[in-house]
Order: sequence, then C-alpha cells, then structure tokens
Amino acid sequence: MKTKTFFFLAWVAIVTRVSQSAGQSNVVFYGTNTNAIGVVFMDTNLSASVKAAIVADLQVCSIEWGKGALRLRNKGDSVGYIDNATRCPHYPEGIEFPENVVSNGLGGLALQIPKKLSDAYTNAFAFAAANSNIVAAAYEFVSFVSATNFNSVTSNQISNYFLYNQAPPLLYQLGFHSLTNSLRRQSFHQPSILGFYYSPEGPAATNLWMTVPCSDPPYGDSLDWGSFRAIWHDGKWKFSIWEESPNYNLPQ
Repeated sequence: MKTKTFFFLAWVAIVTRVSQSAGQSNVVFYGTNTNAIGVVFMDTNLSASVKAAIVADLQVCSIEWGKGALRLRNKGDSVGYIDNATRCPHYPEGIEFPENVVSNGLGGLALQIPKKLSDAYTNAFAFAAANSNIVAAAYEFVSFVSATNFNSVTSNQISNYFLYNQAPPLLYQLGFHSLTNSLRRQSFHQPSILGFYYSPEGPAATNLWMTVPCSDPPYGDSLDWGSFRAIWHDGKWKFSIWEESPNYNLPQ
C-alpha cells in the first residue's frame, strides 16, 4: 500500500501537467516537437512506474525548451546527441538534461538516461510524496502568475507573491512597479519535479526553493530562456531575490 501511495502522489504531481501535451509515455520530443525518440535507462532496476514518471517529466522540459536537433556521431557507444542549450531552465544548477543518444538494440535510437539523473528523480518523487500539498501549491502559484489575474495584484498585496530579504512593507510599495514589470513580461512555465531543492539561503536555517522556468517574448523563431527562483515562506510560494546583505535604502 505504501508503494502504491508513493507512486500515486508522484504521478499526480507530474503527469497532470502533461496531460494535454501530445504524449506517448515512452518517448521524449525534440526539435519542432514532431520528432520523437525513445529512452533507455542505465539503471536497469527501475520499475516501470518510475520510468514512466521520469519520461513524463522529461517531456515537460523537452516539449517547452528542448528544441535542439539530433546530431549523429561515432564516439564509443554514443551514436549521437540532442543539441540543446547547456543548461535546462527547468532544472536547478548541478543537474543536466540528458543528451547522449545510443542504439536501442532494435535498429533504432534512444536517449540515454544516466543513473545519476534517475537517482535524482527517485529522490524527487520521494519528496513529492512527502510534500504533496506544497508541490500542488507550487503548480497553482505558477499557474496564477502566468495568468492575467496576476495583473490585478496591488502594491499592498505584492508581498504575498514576492519576498525580499528584510524588506519592510514600504519597500514593496515603492518597488511595486519595478517588481511587477520584470515579472509580467515573462512567460512562466510549470517546474520540473527536480526543480525543488533545500538550501540554507533564506530566512530559516533550511529553506525550500523552486526553480521556475521562464521565457521572454519570442524574437523571431526563438525564445530566450531563463529561470526565476521562488521560496516556500509563510505557507505560500513567493518569488525571491535573497541577498545576505540587502542593498537598498529607504527614503528619509
């Protein structure tokens, strides 16, 4: 029963976000999203449920961001790679989106998932199972700031959505237009399950952060990708710029 509950919570946290995407569960997409490639896991001990959940989350990243082309090569067991940007905006620093392509043994190609990455996903699923309400709140937060309703937030409410180190209420009001203008010109995208991480950075000894992928308005056919960070604070998610020594001055 515990195992079923674990996978159910992890699956709810991830798969509901890709239910509307064109989705086969055993492939990821690249390029124009009309190109599909199978996956192969270096860790042969993973269950079918874990593999499916990992692929679902990979699809979130690849469908939105992974527009790189398939490049063929002859490098040991590697027969090619997906030529994406160096860093996936859905992932926090230190985690890389897979790129290596190998033969699937059936005359076709497959994206190889390193054990280090599948281990990270396994840990992330355990986090999602233990913190399902916080994960659900994260998706709701990103949905809200992505919608037009966010435009109705007032200067008296902005502190519910933004946390600045040691900032008094007056600073949020004075900086309201600067804060909201920088956020409203972005398009925010739902996070990867790997986007949640703990850090001593923040108001508490240990703080939960989330990497929120975002893109600027398209220039031609391409998007400029980046990410904002959000912190779990006072029972809600807030965008945050955290400085150990805040650099601001209030008017006298």
